[in-house]
Amino acid sequence: MLRSVLLAVMSAVLMSTTAAMADDKSDCQKGVAMIKAELKKKHPEPVLATLRSALSDAELEEVEGDWSDCMKYIKTARAALKK
Repeated sequence: MLRSVLLAVMSAVLMSTTAAMADDKSDCQKGVAMIKAELKKKHPEPVLATLRSALSDAELEEVEGDWSDCMKYIKTARAALKK
């Protein structure tokens, strides 16, 4: 009985984690595309430098599959655009 409950709980946790990772992956990919689009627009040089750096770091994290770190760089890029 205890094994059944533990198995059910573990399954639920793994499924929710997988769904969250899929969302972060999708958000990361959309964020990388957004940064690339913004780099084609006219922005002040400090903003462009921040965008280039964020893009480089986000693409590296995307390759490594570290979606949470990728999202940190996407947030950095968005913050630079708001300035």
